[in-house]
Amino acid sequence: MLTWLDNAGCRGLDTELFFPAGPKGPGRRQADEAKAVCKTCPVRRQCRSWALATAQEYGIWGGMDEEERVLAHRRRRLGTRGNDPAGKKGTDAV
Repeated sequence: MLTWLDNAGCRGLDTELFFPAGPKGPGRRQADEAKAVCKTCPVRRQCRSWALATAQEYGIWGGMDEEERVLAHRRRRLGTRGNDPAGKKGTDAV
């Protein structure tokens, strides 16, 4: 059961926020707004892990969009973690 959902920062918010129309323009701004919610979420790592484990194709999950999840899967297959853009290796990686 997904008990971590009870503590999700997005709980009670409009789910459409987490499914932007596209990667540019208004969709990009919407994705940034969704990711801002994820950034402060206490269960972000569980959400991200679930999204990766279940191969979620759409939406923002655990602060990651579709492209970021594809890259994470690719890095896992290759056995690398990539560079953390914030320079904090290992602090938020799945």
